[in-house]
Amino acid sequence: MALSPWLASILRHDAPHAWVLRHNATHSSRFYPMDIARYDRQLNEYLHLLEYEALDGADTLSRVDHETQGGLFIHLTSAIQQSNWEHFITLLSELSDDSEQGEELAQSLAWFPVSVTYSFIQYALEHSSPVVQAAAINASAARGVDLPVAEVASYLGAQDHRITIAALRYLGNRKYHVDQLMSLVNTLLTSQHEGVRFNAIRAVLLLGDRERVSLLQSYVTQACEYTREAIQLIYPLFDIAQQEALTASILSADLSPTIKLYALAVSGDTGYVSTIIEWASQADYARLAGESFTFITGIDIEEENLCPVIEDEDESELQNLDNINVRRKQDPWAQAYESDLPIPSAERLQAWWSSHKEEFKKGQCWIAGKPYSQENLNTIATEGNQRQQRVAEIALALSYPGSYVHDLTLPAGIG
Repeated sequence: MALSPWLASILRHDAPHAWVLRHNATHSSRFYPMDIARYDRQLNEYLHLLEYEALDGADTLSRVDHETQGGLFIHLTSAIQQSNWEHFITLLSELSDDSEQGEELAQSLAWFPVSVTYSFIQYALEHSSPVVQAAAINASAARGVDLPVAEVASYLGAQDHRITIAALRYLGNRKYHVDQLMSLVNTLLTSQHEGVRFNAIRAVLLLGDRERVSLLQSYVTQACEYTREAIQLIYPLFDIAQQEALTASILSADLSPTIKLYALAVSGDTGYVSTIIEWASQADYARLAGESFTFITGIDIEEENLCPVIEDEDESELQNLDNINVRRKQDPWAQAYESDLPIPSAERLQAWWSSHKEEFKKGQCWIAGKPYSQENLNTIATEGNQRQQRVAEIALALSYPGSYVHDLTLPAGIG
């Protein structure tokens, strides 16, 4: 039976919004795998409702605006679920040259098992649009689709950088080491396009060429689009002495405190916890300092009662800090999810650290309260928050055979 007009109206607004909530959560340290799984179930319920509606002759989907954020995902995924090729092909023909729409397409192509999506992925791989092709390559990596060597070679040599970058990430994430492709990858290490150049470096490092690590140095001391990811890659490849020197150079560089706090978190060096606590006393960076503190120690600063009570007179200042547009004027590296982070008390962080620092052995890297080891990293890669998972997966993939990198925004775990 068709939904009532009132429920159909709610569905057409809530279904795209559910994608937005999930997408934002995959980038935030506030969310864990169980949270993402909850969003996945919610999205699947909306998709099933739309499918039942279609089977009953209703057309609620047509009233979902596919040009709003999340709307394209709902349309594409519904088309795949219902094998509606006409609608799928029409949507691809209308796709803009927009990276965000490419993300929604990649997620829709990876949402269901390969048995459902394979023919759609193949169609997208052969599409004339670089955005569509890149999305299909990303979905192939997420779902473990084996692409022919000749096909990957053609993507590496593509004229459009988006296709080349997607192919490089496919190689690195899947550790797709094929000798005849490596000469192509090596030529891309000197590409004029920064994104291609960085992702070629990333690929060769993940494929085991650790000697190329020096190529990352400029990315971690001079801020650019790839600085955060470069930080994730470089620390696991350095020994403790090299890590300490790297951290010192990052702290002395002309970088945003946002980047410096992220580097301190990824370094896992407890010798810098006091520096993190100092930043917790600055209103603009207190939240990020708390995030870095949690990243290393693993504690929940709210559960440990390390956050002060916000007085009424502080509310207006807090609203400014919560406004991402205001924050980005102060610091272009600010991220939207920061407003969801708890605000710690520097004094309470210091008191907790003074009581517990002996539990954290010096000369080791720590993440989520655990020293780096294959076992601990595997645990964090499956149980940590979204940002901890990313760092753990990179560290595992760089150091241990049989470990791979997954794009946590793509739903490869959904059956």
